[in-house]
Amino acid sequence: MYKRLPILTAALLGTFSTGALSDVNWQYVEAGYSELDAGGADADGFTVAGKYLMDNNIYLNGDYKHFDESNVDFDMLTLGAGYRMPLTSRTDAYFGANFERVDTRASDDSGFSLNAGIRSMIMPELELAGQLGYYDVDDGDVTFKVSANYYFTPRWAVGLSHEGIDDVDITQLTARYAF
Repeated sequence: MYKRLPILTAALLGTFSTGALSDVNWQYVEAGYSELDAGGADADGFTVAGKYLMDNNIYLNGDYKHFDESNVDFDMLTLGAGYRMPLTSRTDAYFGANFERVDTRASDDSGFSLNAGIRSMIMPELELAGQLGYYDVDDGDVTFKVSANYYFTPRWAVGLSHEGIDDVDITQLTARYAF
Protein backbone atom coordinates (compact mmCIF):
# COMPACT_ATOMS: atom_id res chain seq x y z
CA MET A 1 0.00 0.00 0.00
CA TYR A 2 2.75 2.49 0.93
CA LYS A 3 4.92 1.54 -2.07
CA ARG A 4 2.91 4.01 -4.18
CA LEU A 5 3.69 7.02 -1.97
CA PRO A 6 7.07 7.94 -3.61
CA ILE A 7 5.41 8.00 -7.04
CA LEU A 8 2.55 10.17 -5.74
CA THR A 9 4.96 12.53 -3.98
CA ALA A 10 7.10 12.96 -7.10
CA ALA A 11 4.04 13.63 -9.25
CA LEU A 12 2.65 16.23 -6.86
CA LEU A 13 5.99 17.97 -6.32
CA GLY A 14 6.25 18.37 -10.08
CA THR A 15 3.16 20.59 -9.98
CA PHE A 16 4.83 23.31 -7.87
CA SER A 17 6.02 25.34 -10.84
CA THR A 18 4.63 28.84 -10.99
CA GLY A 19 2.07 29.99 -13.49
CA ALA A 20 -1.52 31.14 -13.38
CA LEU A 21 -3.73 28.30 -14.52
CA SER A 22 -6.58 28.04 -12.08
CA ASP A 23 -7.11 28.36 -8.33
CA VAL A 24 -7.97 25.31 -6.24
CA ASN A 25 -11.67 25.49 -5.29
CA TRP A 26 -12.40 24.96 -1.56
CA GLN A 27 -16.19 25.31 -1.82
CA TYR A 28 -18.00 22.32 -3.23
CA VAL A 29 -20.46 19.49 -2.65
CA GLU A 30 -20.06 16.06 -4.19
CA ALA A 31 -21.85 12.72 -4.16
CA GLY A 32 -21.29 9.35 -5.74
CA TYR A 33 -20.58 5.65 -5.61
CA SER A 34 -18.26 4.07 -3.01
CA GLU A 35 -16.70 0.63 -2.92
CA LEU A 36 -15.18 -0.87 0.23
CA ASP A 37 -12.66 -3.71 0.49
CA ALA A 38 -12.02 -4.64 4.12
CA GLY A 39 -9.89 -7.76 4.38
CA GLY A 40 -11.97 -9.80 1.96
CA ALA A 41 -15.34 -8.28 2.85
CA ASP A 42 -16.59 -6.18 -0.06
CA ALA A 43 -19.45 -3.69 0.07
CA ASP A 44 -20.90 -1.03 -2.21
CA GLY A 45 -22.54 2.19 -1.17
CA PHE A 46 -22.69 5.92 -1.61
CA THR A 47 -20.91 9.02 -0.37
CA VAL A 48 -21.86 12.66 0.17
CA ALA A 49 -19.15 15.21 0.99
CA GLY A 50 -18.32 18.88 0.90
CA LYS A 51 -15.92 21.65 1.85
CA TYR A 52 -16.63 25.29 2.65
CA LEU A 53 -13.99 28.02 2.86
CA MET A 54 -14.78 30.27 5.85
CA ASP A 55 -12.23 32.95 5.02
CA ASN A 56 -9.03 33.02 3.00
CA ASN A 57 -7.50 30.04 4.79
CA ILE A 58 -9.90 28.27 7.20
CA TYR A 59 -12.24 25.58 5.83
CA LEU A 60 -14.94 23.24 7.15
CA ASN A 61 -15.45 19.75 5.76
CA GLY A 62 -17.89 16.89 6.05
CA ASP A 63 -18.08 13.39 4.57
CA TYR A 64 -20.70 10.66 4.97
CA LYS A 65 -20.32 7.15 3.52
CA HIS A 66 -22.87 4.32 3.71
CA PHE A 67 -22.00 0.74 2.79
CA ASP A 68 -24.48 -2.11 2.55
CA GLU A 69 -23.83 -5.72 1.58
CA SER A 70 -25.19 -9.04 2.87
CA ASN A 71 -22.53 -9.36 5.60
CA VAL A 72 -21.41 -5.70 5.83
CA ASP A 73 -23.62 -2.73 6.75
CA PHE A 74 -22.11 0.39 8.21
CA ASP A 75 -21.75 4.16 8.07
CA MET A 76 -18.70 6.44 8.30
CA LEU A 77 -19.02 10.11 9.25
CA THR A 78 -16.26 12.75 9.19
CA LEU A 79 -16.75 16.34 10.40
CA GLY A 80 -13.85 18.74 10.71
CA ALA A 81 -11.95 21.88 9.94
CA GLY A 82 -8.59 22.78 8.55
CA TYR A 83 -6.18 25.39 7.36
CA ARG A 84 -5.11 25.77 3.75
CA MET A 85 -1.82 27.32 2.75
CA PRO A 86 -1.38 28.48 -0.87
CA LEU A 87 1.99 27.34 -2.22
CA THR A 88 1.59 28.69 -5.76
CA SER A 89 -1.26 30.18 -7.77
CA ARG A 90 -2.53 26.66 -8.50
CA THR A 91 -1.30 24.52 -5.58
CA ASP A 92 -2.40 24.50 -1.93
CA ALA A 93 -1.14 22.53 1.05
CA TYR A 94 -3.57 21.87 3.91
CA PHE A 95 -3.75 20.54 7.46
CA GLY A 96 -6.93 19.36 9.15
CA ALA A 97 -8.46 17.78 12.26
CA ASN A 98 -11.70 15.79 12.21
CA PHE A 99 -14.23 14.05 14.41
CA GLU A 100 -14.78 10.48 13.12
CA ARG A 101 -17.69 8.10 13.75
CA VAL A 102 -18.14 4.54 12.48
CA ASP A 103 -21.51 2.83 13.02
CA THR A 104 -21.83 -0.91 12.34
CA ARG A 105 -24.39 -3.58 13.20
CA ALA A 106 -22.15 -4.72 16.06
CA SER A 107 -20.83 -1.45 17.50
CA ASP A 108 -20.55 2.31 17.26
CA ASP A 109 -17.13 3.91 17.69
CA SER A 110 -15.95 7.51 17.68
CA GLY A 111 -12.52 9.05 17.43
CA PHE A 112 -10.49 11.59 15.52
CA SER A 113 -8.26 11.98 12.50
CA LEU A 114 -5.49 14.35 11.49
CA ASN A 115 -4.44 14.91 7.89
CA ALA A 116 -2.09 16.88 5.70
CA GLY A 117 -2.09 17.04 1.95
CA ILE A 118 -1.61 18.86 -1.31
CA ARG A 119 -4.23 19.85 -3.91
CA SER A 120 -3.11 21.16 -7.28
CA MET A 121 -4.74 22.26 -10.52
CA ILE A 122 -2.15 20.79 -12.87
CA MET A 123 -4.27 21.90 -15.84
CA PRO A 124 -7.30 24.24 -15.91
CA GLU A 125 -9.55 21.14 -16.05
CA LEU A 126 -7.62 18.67 -13.84
CA GLU A 127 -7.06 18.69 -10.09
CA LEU A 128 -4.79 16.11 -8.42
CA ALA A 129 -4.56 15.63 -4.67
CA GLY A 130 -2.62 13.51 -2.20
CA GLN A 131 -3.06 13.20 1.54
CA LEU A 132 -1.41 11.45 4.48
CA GLY A 133 -3.08 11.16 7.84
CA TYR A 134 -3.61 9.50 11.16
CA TYR A 135 -7.01 7.86 11.84
CA ASP A 136 -7.84 6.87 15.44
CA VAL A 137 -11.26 5.34 15.97
CA ASP A 138 -10.50 1.86 17.32
CA ASP A 139 -6.73 1.67 16.83
CA GLY A 140 -4.51 4.39 15.44
CA ASP A 141 -3.69 3.87 11.77
CA VAL A 142 -1.71 5.79 9.17
CA THR A 143 -3.85 6.65 6.14
CA PHE A 144 -3.32 7.83 2.59
CA LYS A 145 -5.64 9.19 -0.06
CA VAL A 146 -5.11 10.08 -3.72
CA SER A 147 -7.69 11.68 -5.98
CA ALA A 148 -8.25 13.27 -9.36
CA ASN A 149 -11.11 15.54 -10.45
CA TYR A 150 -11.78 16.47 -14.05
CA TYR A 151 -13.74 19.73 -14.50
CA PHE A 152 -15.74 19.52 -17.72
CA THR A 153 -17.17 22.99 -16.91
CA PRO A 154 -15.86 25.55 -14.40
CA ARG A 155 -18.46 24.33 -11.85
CA TRP A 156 -18.95 20.60 -12.59
CA ALA A 157 -16.40 17.81 -12.21
CA VAL A 158 -16.20 14.04 -12.04
CA GLY A 159 -13.72 12.53 -9.62
CA LEU A 160 -12.00 9.29 -8.73
CA SER A 161 -10.32 8.66 -5.38
CA HIS A 162 -8.69 5.84 -3.46
CA GLU A 163 -8.17 5.82 0.31
CA GLY A 164 -6.33 3.32 2.48
CA ILE A 165 -6.93 2.98 6.22
CA ASP A 166 -4.95 0.01 7.63
CA ASP A 167 -6.45 -3.03 5.80
CA VAL A 168 -9.49 -1.11 4.50
CA ASP A 169 -9.51 0.32 0.96
CA ILE A 170 -12.22 2.74 -0.20
CA THR A 171 -12.58 3.68 -3.87
CA GLN A 172 -15.05 6.40 -4.93
CA LEU A 173 -16.47 7.77 -8.17
CA THR A 174 -18.14 11.15 -7.59
CA ALA A 175 -19.79 14.12 -9.26
CA ARG A 176 -18.81 17.54 -7.85
CA TYR A 177 -20.48 20.93 -7.99
CA ALA A 178 -18.17 23.85 -7.07
CA PHE A 179 -19.71 27.13 -5.96
